[in-house]
Formats: sequence, structure tokens, C-alpha cells
Amino acid sequence: MGLMDDAAADAAGLGAQMIYFKIKNGRRAKAFTKWSAANGFTFWAKPANYDGEIMKLPIADAEAAKARGGRPLGAKARMASRFFGESQMQTRLWAFCTNRFRGDWQTNANIIEGQWNGTLMTAFDTLWFELATQQATEGEYSSVFAHCKSPLPRMIITPGGFLAGLKRLDEGQSANWGYHRITFETNEFNKNWHVTAADEKLAYAFVSQKMMEFLMDHQTDKWHMELSEGGLLISTIFTLKPPKIEKAMNFINGFLQHVDEDLLETRS
Repeated sequence: MGLMDDAAADAAGLGAQMIYFKIKNGRRAKAFTKWSAANGFTFWAKPANYDGEIMKLPIADAEAAKARGGRPLGAKARMASRFFGESQMQTRLWAFCTNRFRGDWQTNANIIEGQWNGTLMTAFDTLWFELATQQATEGEYSSVFAHCKSPLPRMIITPGGFLAGLKRLDEGQSANWGYHRITFETNEFNKNWHVTAADEKLAYAFVSQKMMEFLMDHQTDKWHMELSEGGLLISTIFTLKPPKIEKAMNFINGFLQHVDEDLLETRS
């Protein structure tokens, strides 16, 4: 097979992948449109139209914005971009390690935003393509972001165990420079939850006994959380249906309710 044949095969394969995700997200859009209308949320099917609260978060600087959202795209990425559109959401979430290194190119879909039990939430799907390898790989996953105007320590709280470790590896979190493993006096908690933080002193002050008890009570939920400037992010390795999005938002609200009031105002 010659060079032209290889290029044609690559284009056909990528085209089939994009058609699959287009059909999948068309179906998801219908479900989220119905759910949003029933729960007072705003729904954006196209990332280019999203003008919600995440877009109001500050970017690190002009060079960081260019690196995360404005870099030149290769031929396959340009093709995917024309098919799906692009999103600057990852640029606004620059302070979060989670998902930063997933794929060479990302876009978002099925964005919903609204108040859930007193907390402003944004949920969205992310479609990614790994375009630098010999054979392009791709995937799609869901995230839930709880907005918080009060300062949050930079911290990642994930379940313990082998599978959770694989997810951290998939997210490029095997070596988060500047983050330190935090261990607590309770061995059972250290076994079931993996905590890293940029500031150890802040982490120990933030994770109280009642917060550890809450996390232990919800260890079977297996949510991966990251806290940083602007809010709290839950991310998965697969897409979530609306009922599962509700469970994630309920978990976040419960978590925020277990933050000591003298450390953080959990409601704006």
C-alpha cells in the first residue's frame, strides 16, 4: 500500500470515527435537552455557542492560552475541528491537572449549566483525539464542574486501588510536578483514598475528620475530584447519562457541605 493509499485509509478511518461520535452526541443532546428543560438548566449542544460561567474564569496568560487553545492543528485535527468545532474550555481550566494531557486535540459537547441545590454546576462531555501516533485513537468522557468563588487549595482526591491508578495514568497524572502525596493518621482512609496537594499544610487543614468520614461513606461511588482556583472538578473516563450526572452533583454538594465553615464559604 502506497503513501496515498495510507492517507486515504487514515482519512476514511477518522471519518468513520467522527460519524460515530456525531450520531452518539446527537442522541445525547436530545436526552440533555429534555433534562435541562425539566431542571432549569441551560443547554449548549455546540461548544462554539457556550458563553457560560467557565468562560468567565481567568486564563493564566496569553502564552498559556495560546498553548492550550490556539496552537496550530495538524491535518487530522483540522478535519476533526471542522466536523465538531472547538472549545476554549480546557484553556479556562488551565489550573486543573485532570484531563490536561488527554489527546492532542479536544472539544466539548452537551454542555449544561445551572443551579443544583444551591451550587452552580456545569457538566459537559469532552471528545478527544490522539493524532500524533501511527494510528489515531480517540475517546469521550464526561465532567462535572462546581463553581466556587471562595479559594480552594490545589488538591486531587481520587479513589485508591489499581483501577483508579490506571485512570490517573491515563490522565497523565503519574507525575504532577509540585503535588505531594498526603497521608493521614487513619490507615483505612489512606487505603481507600489517594490525596495529593500542592500545599501540604493547606491540605491537612482542609481535609477534616468529618470530610474523611463523608468520603469513607461514599467510597463505593468512585468519583475522581480535583480542587483548584475557580471550583471543583469531577471527571470520568466515559460519558455519563443525566441520572449519573445528578449523582455526581449530589456528591459534590455533600462534599462541600463537609468543608469547615471557617476555611471556606461553600455558597456564594
